[in-house]
Amino acid sequence: MRRCVMTSSELRSAFLKKFDVVGIIHTKDYMAEAKKINPNIEAIKYETMVVVALSYPKRIIKHTKTHLVPSFYTFGSDYHQVLKKRIDAVMKNIPYDYVAGVDNHSQNERLAAVLSGVGYFGKNQLIINETYGTYMFLGIVVIDLKLDEPFILDINDDCGTCRKCITACPTDALFDGGYDMHKCISYYNQEKKILTDEEMDANYSLFGCDICQMVCPKNISKGVDIHKEFELTGKEMVSIMDMFDLSQKQFKLKYEDMSYLWKGKTILLRNALMVMLKQKNTSYIEQIETSLDEDKPIWYRDTAVKVLKRLKDISRKEG
Repeated sequence: MRRCVMTSSELRSAFLKKFDVVGIIHTKDYMAEAKKINPNIEAIKYETMVVVALSYPKRIIKHTKTHLVPSFYTFGSDYHQVLKKRIDAVMKNIPYDYVAGVDNHSQNERLAAVLSGVGYFGKNQLIINETYGTYMFLGIVVIDLKLDEPFILDINDDCGTCRKCITACPTDALFDGGYDMHKCISYYNQEKKILTDEEMDANYSLFGCDICQMVCPKNISKGVDIHKEFELTGKEMVSIMDMFDLSQKQFKLKYEDMSYLWKGKTILLRNALMVMLKQKNTSYIEQIETSLDEDKPIWYRDTAVKVLKRLKDISRKEG
């Protein structure tokens, strides 16, 4: 057993140099709760778990007829890389083995965030913090370090009787006491699957969804702090022509470091078609037709055929 050479407060102070909110829990306490949700969850070999949160700003940029916009959590540099670099910078001065994860791991980040006091689990299925609302990225660091006492933050807040996110959700993904992931716009517009007409009509974003955050009263006056990595880069608005004309490699190079890239260009193009239909934007009919001549997956072609037909109908009526 390693001797503790850092206190919980010292460990937390080290992470607070790079993060806005930090909670610390014993891994065994987290695992005891995690196994109640998922009995097959992957075991963790290290004893201490640090949950970090970094705030991001709320910024609204509207679609145009030539450029479309993803959810604002994707603005600025890719948060996965931002958090990992900050974690590595902290751990550089802490002589213990560690494993860090930001989304790309098997652990339950939101459960860890609740247990460590980073925030409470809201009806919108997001972690809500008193200072930053839901506008936070989460990361987990497990460290080969034994601490006598963890540093668990106090949570004195909840959603109460508020149902604004439930009422506002256009696909009824949220309901009292639960959540249907498969109805969530942010879930299905990132999935490589054939979409129903109802899913197509509900989608309004190039990637993700912000509705349940936008209506949350806990987010009033939140999302104002901007860390340097999340300053606007000019890549927040994505050119429709780029999605049609650039190869996957060219597109990735032009829009590098953006978190909406992780599902690939074709997902964005599929979603762009739905947004163009909502706009009644008939300017790209020829490009959609050409895209159907290319080697595209069935889940793209299905949406493209439906959108193309409806846009042609709109064009004929306008003509």
